[in-house]
Amino acid sequence: MKQGVLLLAALSLVGCSSISPQECQMGDWFAIGKTDGQQGFSSTKFRSYQKECAEYGVGADFKAYEQGHAQGVILYCTYDEGRALGQSGGAFNKVCIGALEPQFRLGYDRGRQWYQAESALRNLESSLRQNAGTIDELEQRIDDNTKELSALKDKQQKQKLLDENRSLQRQLRELNQMQGQLKRDLKQAELQLSLIQLGG
Repeated sequence: MKQGVLLLAALSLVGCSSISPQECQMGDWFAIGKTDGQQGFSSTKFRSYQKECAEYGVGADFKAYEQGHAQGVILYCTYDEGRALGQSGGAFNKVCIGALEPQFRLGYDRGRQWYQAESALRNLESSLRQNAGTIDELEQRIDDNTKELSALKDKQQKQKLLDENRSLQRQLRELNQMQGQLKRDLKQAELQLSLIQLGG
């Protein structure tokens, strides 16, 4: 039992499929399987253990691993784990099948909605910042052109700057309209996210 606990600690530190000769020798395959299942790993991970242990001249017990994995998967395939996965933007974990799928999928779908609502909110915030920056740039260019116009005497150059300012002002009007729409969209996205958060 103590060896199994030590092995689990070692595996959690390694965080990948590699396994040492000592771990192969003392392998508590039920515990390894349970840990992998509880972390949402597929039982196909056993193949890498089997291959590495064979290189050390040690066999691996798939039956014990599979039994442990089945128990671990039961602990993993919960509503809360599904929601956490969906909220992180991860793909649906196909380790949760059969009777284990409905609750996990329910949580996953809820978390996925949360993730998508947050992503939409972040994108809108980014668009608002970029748009505001462009508006500032256009206003500055119009201001600079206006100052330059007062000092110019050449009619052609004046007309060129006047035409440019008219074009910039048209762009500015469009961007301000867009900014208004983005702000409305942002409020809607904030409301949607808050409703999802309230729903758990």
